[in-house]
Amino acid sequence: MRLRHAATGRIEAFLEGLAPSPPLPTRPGFTSGLSMAPPRPDEILELARARIAAQRAQEQASSAGKRERFWEVAFLALVGAIVLIFVLWPGATLEWKLYAAVHGLVAQKHLVFVGERPLPLCARNLGIYSSYLLTLGYLFARGYGRAAALPARPLLAALAVGALAMVGDGINSVLEDTGRAYVYLPRNDLRTITGVLFGIALTPIVLFVFNRALRADAEMERPVLDWRAYSGLLLLNGLLVIAVYSGLEALYWPLALLGVVGIIAELFTMFLLLAAVGSGYTRRVTALRQLARPACIALVPTLLVVAGLALLRFAQGG
Repeated sequence: MRLRHAATGRIEAFLEGLAPSPPLPTRPGFTSGLSMAPPRPDEILELARARIAAQRAQEQASSAGKRERFWEVAFLALVGAIVLIFVLWPGATLEWKLYAAVHGLVAQKHLVFVGERPLPLCARNLGIYSSYLLTLGYLFARGYGRAAALPARPLLAALAVGALAMVGDGINSVLEDTGRAYVYLPRNDLRTITGVLFGIALTPIVLFVFNRALRADAEMERPVLDWRAYSGLLLLNGLLVIAVYSGLEALYWPLALLGVVGIIAELFTMFLLLAAVGSGYTRRVTALRQLARPACIALVPTLLVVAGLALLRFAQGG
């Protein structure tokens, strides 16, 4: 009943605004050449309904904006709280905490040493997930953030060769680890290089799926990677490999954080995609901040997987 009175009040106010003004005085004997028929009642009602609908749409948009801002603040607060708890948790060094954070996600064999300290991830995973983070940042910086077409077939073939190189090197390494005949002596630098090639191949495909699934403004004709960007990625990731094996102790923390954040970010991206699709964001996203709500949801399984697998492996004496 209140809604009906409110709507009736809005229509009456609108009708008052449409009421014809009193005619302008004219000289006797003068007849205006302009005449305007008053609007019909059905036209007045239609205009009133249109104005009320526009007002409601504006109110809904304002309410949606407030909800989005709430979730943005909530996501930033959650991430900030997680980082603070992780860093300030007593009883262990930050170096050990980084090692423990990925303990359930990777084998942590064939570790790379920077000076006297081992990096948290093994050589191959360091290459994969550091490259994932670097490649994703590079593609966004170069304007591929909304690209939603696959690369050209020759470039796809080059990416596939890089991914297969990692698979082949991984099989060869497993053969050596298990005491079987192997093709060549495995080395950590080859593990990292082939891991980087796999990361370069993986990231554009993740971006392609993400944009196809969620973006309302996806650039359907623009490939997520072209030869020029691929060349830049090879150079950027080549510098990463050089940094890893430079032996410079000053690079320990940047490399350690890059690898740990990279593997957790990749896991988070997968859960974010699932949470966003499950929450009805398919083909609705025009700005990444709109994903704050599913991002908050995705934090939960990400933390459960990271912490749960680490605790399980520690409990088993691994």
